[in-house]
Amino acid sequence: ASKADEWIPLRPGTDAAFALALLNLLLNEYKIFDAEFLQKYSNAAYLVGPDEYYIRDRESSKPLVWDRQSEQARRFDDAQLGEPALEGSYEVNGRACRPAFQVLKEHVREYTPENAAQITTIPAETIRRVAREFGEAARVGAKIRIQDQELPWRPACVNWNRGPIAHKHGLLT
Repeated sequence: ASKADEWIPLRPGTDAAFALALLNLLLNEYKIFDAEFLQKYSNAAYLVGPDEYYIRDRESSKPLVWDRQSEQARRFDDAQLGEPALEGSYEVNGRACRPAFQVLKEHVREYTPENAAQITTIPAETIRRVAREFGEAARVGAKIRIQDQELPWRPACVNWNRGPIAHKHGLLT
């Protein structure tokens, strides 16, 4: 706290409530996320069925994504894949499905700043401000050139330090 620009002393053990409220705000209210990264380098576009398992290609068993260009499901590694959808609801082989990112967005909606304020003792307005400041500091979409290679520039990070990681399975949380 002595080295911080601002110390936000939340109730011990409530770090997850604070983080989930930040995530809800960033994804659902402020819409600050790196869609390009999620599409290319994560499983955020994988289609999830009502049983919460990935929808898979019948022949290869590889996860499917929804191709926005062709408006059909394709394997995540299909050379013909255009732009994978991160949001929406689709039907594949008679099964309703959504991209994993859509499932995440819907799941974190319940973690409102107001609920987190009751758990963490941090005012909802402070939670909203911190989420906005963090999202803006991340500079989603900005690039930096290092040794003739263009890379995403994300000059923001979170360091949880001793709090949540001091508990059993805390790092995973």
